[in-house]
Amino acid sequence: MKTVLVTGGAGFVGTNLVIKLKSLNYNVIVIDNLSYGKQQNYIEGVSYIEDHTKNIFNLDLPKIDLIYHLGEYSKITPSYEEIETVFDLNIAGSFAILEYARQNNIPIVYAASSTRLTLEGENHSPYSFFKSSVVQLLKNYGEWFGMKYSICYFYNVYGPYQDTCNTGWETVISIFEKQFKADLPLTIVGDGLQKRDFTYVEDIVNGLVLSSEKLSNDEYQLGSGVDYSILEVAKMFSDNITFIPVRKGDRKYSKADVTDTFEKLGWKPQMNLLYWIDKVKQQ
Repeated sequence: MKTVLVTGGAGFVGTNLVIKLKSLNYNVIVIDNLSYGKQQNYIEGVSYIEDHTKNIFNLDLPKIDLIYHLGEYSKITPSYEEIETVFDLNIAGSFAILEYARQNNIPIVYAASSTRLTLEGENHSPYSFFKSSVVQLLKNYGEWFGMKYSICYFYNVYGPYQDTCNTGWETVISIFEKQFKADLPLTIVGDGLQKRDFTYVEDIVNGLVLSSEKLSNDEYQLGSGVDYSILEVAKMFSDNITFIPVRKGDRKYSKADVTDTFEKLGWKPQMNLLYWIDKVKQQ
């Protein structure tokens, strides 16, 4: 039985990934400092370690066959005010994970951010910059040390456990769902014309697992290839809408270029955003 390490495995995507890996009969170990993850997301039969990823060398771990590295800071707008935390989690923590992988000859599947591929670019926010820096460092580790990896870019993920962080900075779909169920106005930032590509979490997880079977030092955009404006998405829920001021770090446009991913990975998303929202409205 293979042993896989999932950083951030008590968070939104991480919990869904852990469930999938257990169903595939992997021995799963999770490192999560619970800054965004929750103990209530713990899955039976999984070993959880509550710690910072930068402390990985201090942990008594068994032989690890593969690392899924999801455990990083993941919010854009707050990253301007929390830049030290972003650096601590995304640079100090990720460097330790890469070094542990290098010294133990462990391949990595890295959860990258699609923000580096947007029009605003990788220097648009501290979050985008540090996430992009880890991408480049991982690529260099592949060149310098022969490390095997896959890099997967996420696009506005939604689905079960999406409200895990529950701080007001969770996914837009999660926020809209909560507001809709509470019969509150749906809050739209700016004019709502900014466009996004949305991907169901189980599709993301399937892409991560498929990429772990390739490990050809390649990059994959895990998106639907279809974009909607935030205003369009809000109206899928309700016409009860209110607008709030633009926030620092908001992007105009984000859409996955999925052609290479479909061809190289043999992956296509199965869930449709409209179908998901219809299910939510019927609950």
